[in-house]
Amino acid sequence: MRWTAVPAVAVCLMSQAALAPAAEAAPERCEPERGNFPKNQIQQEPWPQTTLPLAQAHEHATGRGVRVAVIDSGSDARNPQLKFEPTIDVTKTGKADCVGHGTEVAAIIGAKKGHSLFVGVAPDATIIPIKYAAGATKNDDRLLVKGVRAAINARADVINISSETHADNPQLRAVIREALSRNIVVVAAAGNIDPERKGRPTPAFPAQYPGVISVGAFGHGGDVTQFSNAQTRVSVIAPGKDILTIAPDGGYIVKDEGTSFAAPFVAGVAALVKQAHPKLTAAQIKQRIEATALGNKGPGSGYGQINPLTAVTQVVDPNAPPAPMSEPGALTLPRREKVDPVTRNVALGIGAGGLALAGLVVAAGMLVPAGRRRGWKPGQVTFSSEDSTPTRRVR
Repeated sequence: MRWTAVPAVAVCLMSQAALAPAAEAAPERCEPERGNFPKNQIQQEPWPQTTLPLAQAHEHATGRGVRVAVIDSGSDARNPQLKFEPTIDVTKTGKADCVGHGTEVAAIIGAKKGHSLFVGVAPDATIIPIKYAAGATKNDDRLLVKGVRAAINARADVINISSETHADNPQLRAVIREALSRNIVVVAAAGNIDPERKGRPTPAFPAQYPGVISVGAFGHGGDVTQFSNAQTRVSVIAPGKDILTIAPDGGYIVKDEGTSFAAPFVAGVAALVKQAHPKLTAAQIKQRIEATALGNKGPGSGYGQINPLTAVTQVVDPNAPPAPMSEPGALTLPRREKVDPVTRNVALGIGAGGLALAGLVVAAGMLVPAGRRRGWKPGQVTFSSEDSTPTRRVR
């Protein structure tokens, strides 16, 4: 298993087959990424906030009352913008975020307002950090399964998974299905295309599982990034390049690229929708996010760019599926229905008869009053058989 980002500290989450026993693994130092500039250097809103735009969405919802589980490398809350519940550690290695990835992802979702121009997508949501990734060599799918189970037990409303595996693990599939059955929204990164990885890109899990909101990445121009894995089934795309967030030491950091940083934007939107529409099921929240996206932009874009404001405010039939995804630039014309000739002739006959009757009514409405003004009286008109001169018989 591997991260779906390209962090400064390279981290590889290994598959079960390649995982060395914990007793044989060399101890690792806890040296997470550090922030590279202070808050006073943030002179303008980060581009994802203005592109989405978050400020307008926050006028309607901020994620208050919604619990979001971040299953990652843990989370440290040294920055005053970060307030998390106690970390749930399924690795048994300690609660510290020794990678930095988990803190960075959680900040995108839930960083509070007021301390800098940076703010999370759902700043009032409750963040539940779940540590399943301890470092470069101590992580496997079994710990991710435990992490999802911990999120279920912690009564999460939304689960964010910003990592991937290229193997369909039966235990992972089962626990994801259980989470969905318990009405928990599951958001997962669609995965990255690693230039150093030989062979053709393959679908990433758990993003590939049915019911999961699978997230690809777009850049400043709105197009799908080259690193975003289009081989995975994609629901929507979110910002995933040059993303400002918060590091474990409390400083601010810009992440170059990764669908792992796109996924938390969608998890945050799910929290906004959950607050604004608390009666919606997990499937209906997924449907609303897809139905209000800005439209397919080619392979790997799904229903298109997320739109937090419309996801929260637009009137959407919760039981209607989103419109089918179309290729960009394609024009869909309505199909001409076949018309049964008998039905057509009957309809034409009824229409013609109706028009004729309407004409008679109009004529009668004009002639009868005129005749009365001239002293006409109602009666029958007969024709003589000899000269065809009409005669009027008055009754």
